[in-house]
Amino acid sequence: MKSNNIIIFLVVIIILLVGGFLFYTNSNKEKTTITVTGQSKIESLADQVIVYVGIETLKKTTEESKDENAMISDDVLTALIKADIPKADIETSSYNIYPEYDYNYETGKQSLKGYKTVNILKIKTKDFSRVGKIVDSSVDAGATNIQGINFELSQEKQNQIKTEAISKASEDAKIKAQATAQGLNAKLGRVKSVTIADYNYYPFPIYTAESGADVRKVVSTEILPSKLEVNAQVNVVFELQ
Repeated sequence: MKSNNIIIFLVVIIILLVGGFLFYTNSNKEKTTITVTGQSKIESLADQVIVYVGIETLKKTTEESKDENAMISDDVLTALIKADIPKADIETSSYNIYPEYDYNYETGKQSLKGYKTVNILKIKTKDFSRVGKIVDSSVDAGATNIQGINFELSQEKQNQIKTEAISKASEDAKIKAQATAQGLNAKLGRVKSVTIADYNYYPFPIYTAESGADVRKVVSTEILPSKLEVNAQVNVVFELQ
């Protein structure tokens, strides 16, 4: 009797060990996965205009160049504020000082012309009718040129569109994964990993200095917001059951 109990006990232990081993093996067995790329493209109207104003000065010394540039920049800033452009909407986009040379093609030598200071101001407005006033005020106050005028999305609008674009890209990834699983006579399992591969939009230029157009003529016409494309892409790894 005692020996029978021992045998039964050993059998139970063996069953538990085998069952545990099989459970561990199955639970840790690497499952088949599929990787899909979800994409989305959303069109959105630009809600602000950015004007890039260039102020350039060339003088014999860096100090002279820098000081004159600062004086003109102050004049431009004052003119913009007088034109009811909030100071908070004006910032420096880039600032550089560098030597500029003349090159003699006959002798193959170059000579120093002086030092150029370039200050690019970035002025943003959500009132498209103010673009002409920004251009006129800047140029009349001594700005060298208008570098460019872009339709863009404000940060608030970007955040809103970004959420929608990434959400739609994720839905696209799931639809593709479900179709793949169905075609393989399998079931779609859990999400194993997600990577947001890309999110971007490109401002739409309505004027560039390189275009050679007369900026005052460009902004004298009615400026209407343009549609911008916002793209998103996600990579998702699903398990198959």
